[in-house]
This record gives sequence, structure tokens and C-alpha cells, in this order.
Amino acid sequence: MKTIHKHILISAMFVIQVVLFSCGSDNKREADTKTNSVVEKVKTGNNFVKGARDLASESEALKKLTPISTETLKAFFPETIYGMPKTNSNALDMAGASTAFATYGQNTSKQIKLRILDGAGEKGSAATTVYRAIKYDKTNKKEYGDYIKIKEYDNTIVKEHYDKNQNRYTLEFFYNDRFAVNLKVTGFQQEEVWKIFKAFKLNTLKP
Repeated sequence: MKTIHKHILISAMFVIQVVLFSCGSDNKREADTKTNSVVEKVKTGNNFVKGARDLASESEALKKLTPISTETLKAFFPETIYGMPKTNSNALDMAGASTAFATYGQNTSKQIKLRILDGAGEKGSAATTVYRAIKYDKTNKKEYGDYIKIKEYDNTIVKEHYDKNQNRYTLEFFYNDRFAVNLKVTGFQQEEVWKIFKAFKLNTLKP
């Protein structure tokens, strides 16, 4: 009888130890989770503050630059790009911000469109903020074959959107610390998109 009572007591003590250990582990996991969550929030907050400071610093530098004339911007676009003729182009002064665009190709199922916005000056700096902020974007979405990704091409952070239904790639980015660029390429393969942009030789555009 004493032996039975002894076994019962030992078993009870074992169960209590297991319960206590389990509770301790759960509390530790919960504490670790809360700690990690706080750390991530602090990191995110620090990145946000740094990003805001960097954007403000960039804005001040751009405000000191003289905007490119609309004539220079319009003249920049070549008559053909990637074997396709220019079908439309224009340049505008949008309240002090110089912008220009061009379309290549008659058929909308195979077409190239490029829009450039100069970030120089007070207005240009403000107008290009969204493009300059892309380097801090963490978007990565995919649905029904479409996607939006943040990618890097030749040290340039790019927001790439693929529309499967239209077979169209849209690239948005801030180039050479000066220009907001929007490139729409329809009817081409993904590996050709950046080649098409490089064919424009935007790095040769001078004020």
C-alpha cells in the first residue's frame, strides 16, 4: 500500500513539473515574441525616420538645380527605339516642373512608352517625391499572374508591375539622382524591358 502511495506521489510531482515547465516555456515564447515584435517596430520606425531624412536631404539638393528646358527634353527622344518608330511625343512645363513623353509603335499590342520628369527645382523636387521613395518600398504582390515587385537593375531600385492580360511591363524609378522615369513596354519579354530602357541612353541627357 505504501508502494502504491509512493508511486502516486512521484507521478503527481512529475505532472506538476511538466505543467510548470510548459507554462514557463509558453511564457518565454510569448515574451520572445513580444520582444521580437518590439524590435521589428523599432527597426521599422528607425528606417522610416532615416528614409524621411534622406528624402528631405535629396529634396534640398534638387531644389538648387536648374530645371531642364522642355525643348531639351523633347529633343532627347530618338526617332526610333529598339527598331520601333516614334509615333507621338511632347514636352510640358507643369508649373515649373519639366516633363516629356514619347510613344513608339503604332500597334498598341506592341508598343513602348517613356515618360520623364525632371526632379530639379522647387516643383520638380516635390513632383518626384513618390519616385524617390520607391527605394524604401517593400511591395511584393502577385495575383492571377500579375505582380508588383521591387527589383534592382544596375544599382537602380525599380518598382516593376506586370499586367498579364495586357502583356505589359511598367517600370517606375528615380534615375541618376535626377529623373523620375515611367516606362511602359507592351508585347515584349521581361528580359528585354531593361535593355529597351538602356537603349534610350538617358544618362547622356544634360541640362
